[in-house]
This record gives sequence, C-alpha cells and structure tokens, in this order.
Amino acid sequence: MVKKKKRTKKGGNAALIMSLLVIASAAAYFVTREKAELPVDVQLPDYAYKNERVLTAYRVAVAYPEIGRAVPCYCGCKDVRSEQFPTGHRSLYNCFLSDDGRFTSHGANCFICVDEMLESYQMYLQGNSLKQIRAAIDARYAGRYAEPTPTPWPR
Repeated sequence: MVKKKKRTKKGGNAALIMSLLVIASAAAYFVTREKAELPVDVQLPDYAYKNERVLTAYRVAVAYPEIGRAVPCYCGCKDVRSEQFPTGHRSLYNCFLSDDGRFTSHGANCFICVDEMLESYQMYLQGNSLKQIRAAIDARYAGRYAEPTPTPWPR
C-alpha cells in the first residue's frame, strides 16, 4: 500500500496577504482615478503614461505635493544616488519629482512607490490628516520592503 503524502499549505498566509494587497491597490486605483486634477500649465513626461495607476500617481504628486513630502518611501530609493538626488530620495515625493520640481522616472517603474502614493491619496480624500496618513503608511510598509527615506514628520 502506498501512503499519500499530506499536503501542507505553504505560503497560504502569504498568498492571502498578497491577494488582499492586490485588491486594496485596485480599490485605491478606482477610488483615485480621475480625481487628481493637474494645474493647466503642467505637462507630464511620457513615462508617466505607462498605465492608469502610474498616471494617477504622477497627477497626485503634482497636484498634492504635501502628501508625497509627508510620507516616506519604502522601496529602497533612499540610497539611489543621481545628479538630481546626490544624497538619495528624502520622501515619496522624490520618486516622482525632485525638490526643485523636475520630474523623475523612478515612480513610473516602481509598484511600491505607486501603491504608496495611491493609498496615501485615498486616505487624504477620506479626510485623514497628513500625520494620520504617515502613521498608516509606516504601519503598513515598515519592515516589509527596504528602509524608508528620511522623511520628517508632517507638522
């Protein structure tokens, strides 16, 4: 008689968590799309049109810079050095724009940056303060990805 091996659910919780993250991200997209209006004189770079989620994140970064400046990024970009960022990114805002307002393509190529921006904007639309948004993002992302950018707490 051949014994059947018992199957164990490896990664069952991880799969559930990932599914919930996908659902939350999709919900954030549908809630936020079309709501972030750009100033008339702003021309987004071509890479901002990669997909609807990326486009919405860039629109939010331009229309509501206070959100991105209040929230740290957890993708590891604090260590990304370039001419625009000689000391690395300082906040989620820098994933989309430099402190002097020049666009950067980093956010167009990073799902963590886009997710953080859309989730932050969704909370902002729900009436949360910048401090509440910051606390929620920290609670959700801390320890999951990379060390965060050195973003000061909002006032």
